[in-house]
Formats: sequence, C-alpha cells, structure tokens
Amino acid sequence: MWEVDKTESVVEGNFLKHQRMENVIKDLIKVVVDNSGISTMTGLSAFLASLGSLLYKRIQASRAAKDLAPCFSKKDVQQKLRLFIESKWQNNSPTREEEPLFTHKFVSKSTLIPHFIKTAFNENKVSDKFYLVLADSGMGKTTFMINLYVRYHSVFNLHNKHKVKLIPFGYQGNVIEKIKEIKKEEIPNTILLLDAFDEYPKILPPTVPDGLTDDERFRQVLDEVIETVQDFREVVITSRTQYFPGEEDQPYELKIPTFDNKGFHTLAKFYLSPFDDKEIRCYLNKKYGILRVWNRKKKQKARRIVNNSPKLMVRPMLLSYIDYLVDGDQHYANTYDIYDALINKWIEREGDKREHQNVNREKLKQNLHKYSQLVAVKIYEQRKEKKSLQLCKADATDVEVELKDYQMTGQSLLTRDADNNWKFAHKSILEFFLAKEALENSAFARTLDFTGMDMAFQFWIESNKKLYPDFVYVTGGTFLMGSPDKESGRSDTETQHSVIISDLFFCKYAVSFTEFKRFIDESNYQTDADKANSSAIFDGKEWQEKAGVNWRHGVSGNERKEGEYNHPVLHVSWNDSVAYCDWLSKKNGKTFRLLTEAEWEYACRAGTTTPFNTGENITTDQANYDGNVPYGNNKKGVWRKNTVAVDSLKPNKWGLYNMHGNVWEWCSDWYGEKYYDECMAKGGMENPAGPETGSSRVLRGGGWGGGAGYCRSAIRYCLTPVSRGSGVGFRLVFVP
Repeated sequence: MWEVDKTESVVEGNFLKHQRMENVIKDLIKVVVDNSGISTMTGLSAFLASLGSLLYKRIQASRAAKDLAPCFSKKDVQQKLRLFIESKWQNNSPTREEEPLFTHKFVSKSTLIPHFIKTAFNENKVSDKFYLVLADSGMGKTTFMINLYVRYHSVFNLHNKHKVKLIPFGYQGNVIEKIKEIKKEEIPNTILLLDAFDEYPKILPPTVPDGLTDDERFRQVLDEVIETVQDFREVVITSRTQYFPGEEDQPYELKIPTFDNKGFHTLAKFYLSPFDDKEIRCYLNKKYGILRVWNRKKKQKARRIVNNSPKLMVRPMLLSYIDYLVDGDQHYANTYDIYDALINKWIEREGDKREHQNVNREKLKQNLHKYSQLVAVKIYEQRKEKKSLQLCKADATDVEVELKDYQMTGQSLLTRDADNNWKFAHKSILEFFLAKEALENSAFARTLDFTGMDMAFQFWIESNKKLYPDFVYVTGGTFLMGSPDKESGRSDTETQHSVIISDLFFCKYAVSFTEFKRFIDESNYQTDADKANSSAIFDGKEWQEKAGVNWRHGVSGNERKEGEYNHPVLHVSWNDSVAYCDWLSKKNGKTFRLLTEAEWEYACRAGTTTPFNTGENITTDQANYDGNVPYGNNKKGVWRKNTVAVDSLKPNKWGLYNMHGNVWEWCSDWYGEKYYDECMAKGGMENPAGPETGSSRVLRGGGWGGGAGYCRSAIRYCLTPVSRGSGVGFRLVFVP
C-alpha cells in the first residue's frame, strides 16, 4: 500500500505521482501493443481500468487516513478498505438464528452502504434521521463505518450532497465536546457517523455510585448523545447488539420529539449479517489473491481453519488476523481457542523479529505476554476514572515488566500511538486478557465487572469450561423451591417458597470412584468408614451395618470391579465429601464445594415445575431407581439393584446427569424441618444456605434402592455428618 501522508501538499504530490505513473504504464503498454500487432484493445482496456481502480483506491486510502487521523491509524484504514467485503444487513438479529423456533423465512438481507447512500441519506423525511447498526464483537462495525465514510466521499458517488464526519466513541477525549466543535452552520448539512457506542466510557458505572441501574444509565447517556446530535442531517450509530435488547422489529423510541410534535424520533435498527461461505471465499481471495501461487498453501490452510470452525470464523475481525492461525492444523472449539492461538502467534512473531538469541527470545515472549495482560488490567482498573480504554504514557511506566523500549513497539494486537498511549487493536483483545487474568487470579475474578464486557464474559466462561470440562455453567435465576400441596408423595417439610440462585458451574456428574481414589492416593485421607471399619449396606429389604466396608466397595459390600470405576463413589460421609472438596480446592487454587440444598433443587429442576425434570412421571429408562415402585399409578420398570456409571442415562436440559436416582447426594446445609416455613415467611431468599445449626445434613435426589417417589425434585432426606452407606454419594459446584 502507498504510504499515508500527513499534509495536504504531500497528498496532492502523491496524487500527481500516481497520475504520472499511470501515464508511463499506458505508454509502455501502447509500445507493446504496437510491436506485437495486437489489433484490439479490449483486454488492455480492462487491464487499464483495473489498474486505474487500484491507484484510485490507494489515493482514497491516503486521503481517508489523513481525514480520520488520529482516531484511526493509516494502517488500519488501509486494511479496512483493501479487504472490505460489502456489508449486508438483516431485519432480525443473527443471534436469534440459533433459536429452535426461529425461522429464516422473514430474514431479509441486502447491502447496507448503497442503502444509506442512495436511500437513507437522500430522503427528505426529517422524522427518519437516526440509524442504529448493531452487531456482535468482531462483526465489522468499524470497517463498515470507514468504508461508508470513504464511499460517500467518492467521486463516483452522484448522491454526494452533504458533509460526513466519523467520530469513534472509544477515542480518548470527550466525544460530546468533539461533536460540539463542529461549526453550527455546518450541522444541518452534515451526516454524523458515531462508531462503537458500546465503548463509550460514560455508560460504565462511575467510581462513586450514582444510584442508577446499568439500563437506566445506558438510557440516560443515549438520550444525552441524541440530544446533542439531533440537529444533524442524519446520524448513524454502531453498537454491540447486547445494548439494544428486545424485539428486532420494534424501533427503539427516543425522547426527541419530531419536528411536527406528533410523536418521537426512533432509532431504525440494522443488524450486520455474518459472512456466508461465498463472502468468506471472496475475503480470502482478496487477502491471498486468486493467482498468487506463492500464497496457495496459506490460502488452503486458511480455508481449512474456516471449514473446521465455521460458526467462529464468520467474524471479519477474526478473518483479518487469520495469517496468525495458518501455521498449524489446530481445531478451534470456541472463540477462546482462536484468540488464544492468535495472541500467542502475535507474541511469537514479535519476539522472533526483535531478538536473535534463543534464550532472550523466549524470555521476551513471556514478558510481552505478561506486559499485554498487565496493560489490559490497568486499562480496566482506570477506565471509569480516565473515561478511556487506553493507557497513557505516564501510567504505562508503572507496569513493571523487564522490557526495553524498542521491544514494545509492536503494531498488531497492542499498539502505541505518537503520544505513547497504549491501546488494543480491538476491544475484544483487551477483554480476552481480562478473562485470562480472571482465570489465573481468583481475587480479580471476584471483582471483575462484566458490564460492557460481553466478550470478556464469554471468554471467561469458555476458558473455565476448557479447564474444567466436567462442569457446566448454569445461569442463575428465581424459582419456586419445594412442592405444591397437591403433588403426590410430598411431605410437610416441602413448603413452597421463592428462592434466587446465582450463576454457578455445576458438575455434570456425581464424584466417581476413580476421582475419589485419586484423592485418597494423594492425601492419605482416612474416611469415616475406614476409621469405624464399617458402612451400611441395603439388601433390598433393610439396611445393615457391615464390617470391613469402605469407599472401595460397591452396593453389596464387595470391592468395586474395574468395570464400575466410573460409578459414583459410595460409603462416603458428609465429612468425607467436604474433605474431598477442600483437597480439590487446594490442588486447583479454586473453590470447589458441595451444593446447597437450594442450588441442588434449582439444578435438578432445570426450569421445570413438575415432580420430576422429566415431567409428571419418570421411568427407569430415565433414572436409576427401584422400578418395582413406580410413581403414582404408572407402569413398573426394571430394578438394576446397582448403581450405574455417572454419565449413564439422559441428562436434564442443563446437561446434568442422574439428578434423579442412582445415589442420594450430600448437600452442604444443616437439615431443618421448619426451615422452608421460615424462608417463606421472610419472602424471596437469595442463595439460602440452610439453618445455622443442626444435627443432620441434607441429602437429595433418591437412589438406586428406593422407589420413583423418592426421586422427586423436591424430596428431602437427612443423615448425621458421619453416616455412610451404599446409597450415598455427592457432586460439586465450582466457584471461579
């Protein structure tokens, strides 16, 4: 690409150079044609048209970079123009297309820039002047805005009647003040493009609490912006979709009255469409060329990455960095994997080109990674005070990492402007480092505010799932705990009451024999059954204490066979379960614990209100219990007279296995017969942890030896903390 110059005279000089170059090439081609006897100029005309187009685009890029500086770097502008694929919009959010009942029948797609230039910007209806372009992170909102700006200024745009200003919300400084700098006489004839409303620091909670909810603050800031820009000819705002929830086909009503005072202005919504397969191919052709044989292998690898991760690589931002991913055949299971590989490749390349000695190079890579993460944390910590998502030079010097100045001049993921301010090339990269810090630093994770950081939240969830694949993230909510009066088999201890549960990672399975054995082998812990040299065995009729039985044994008191190692561990007391949690927490540096009784029922129900999460009834195909004792008047089933593997049978809709039957599961609470009545009297309880004292601990879920009625979602049972037997196990929650 041609160099982007900083003065008008240099730009004009370059323009004259381009004209002279074009004339020279034309003369050379003419000589070739005259000497070769070619009689037609059709092919050459096409070639010259293509060459002229290329030169014109380069001149456009130079002029745009000058106009948009310092908000956008010249390299950024050049790339966004060169690799641009025509943005398409649709009337429904792309996120809805994953919904089971969603139909594509009513999704219309069309190109967006021509719509604005030919239609929206040329309408004389004063009431239609505010437009909202929505998309998720990395979907090309900024690229669209830069190309819209350049396209409108094009000499080929016959509709160019007005001035256009492009201002990003994320740029350092007060955006409102920057808008007010525009001359009053120019405002009615100016189209204002406001990019990345979601990066506007004012929508974040202030350092001193203002008493507003996130939604109230967001609405207040939006009204302030709209009030400031209401006199402009047209206003286009881009933002992440998450800030504008609700029905896609419903306009977002503003508080600004229309000129005739018969209503209020609305923000017309446009949703950027993800790339389809054809557009991805077109992008790769632009990036690597159609006839550039030296790029053939890279292009093939890039295509393979796209094929392996089709839902992830529809984001133009990720495609723009695909060069960093083409050096291997790694399969990317989620967005976290892609960003992790992307950042590691960037650091590797930066390290390789800045240090020649292998020892220094490896240390440099470690320091670059550490420095980037520390910069991200510092930007996050001061974002409310500084009203910016960048780190100024003075604050950057406080980041203590062994790096020399020349080693910190990378211009890829973390960039530094002329004033030595650090900023990440894309907000999602900043959010990745924040999620990574939260993954490695529990104290930071507990204080991390995900407001305005939806990608950080996604990264955090995905990274925890990757580290702890046996755990599933469950979004909290409010539910009715207990059972209704008419539910068959209920007891008086199941009084219904409202409970609020927080988000948590629930283990999909009860702790298995293999997992508990690892704990014993590493800790030399002695269980209560080991100490007493006995545990309770159920023979199908009654429970009997049997000598010599401990966690190594199965339902009959015989040692577990190798084929049953994936069955839930038995003969463990509440004390043993807590000891296991403590060991695992210390081992991983995270908090693992038993579920509270409320968390257990919330997880078991998985949004249902029926006796079982399977509905009004449950069968032995769905849970492991004594099929001779069905629920109500339903049909009998089989009785396996044994546990089944922890991942057997179908999980509930939240991915949790054997919440009904197989083994009773210890909960953390003391048991209280009247506790539910007390909770109901207090009203909605948030994360209740049971009575403060007691003699027995709660058990939930039923087991292999009992009937279907003992497997209900609301069933409650209890035993003393030292009790153990062939029907009792436990599962965990993980608190990041």
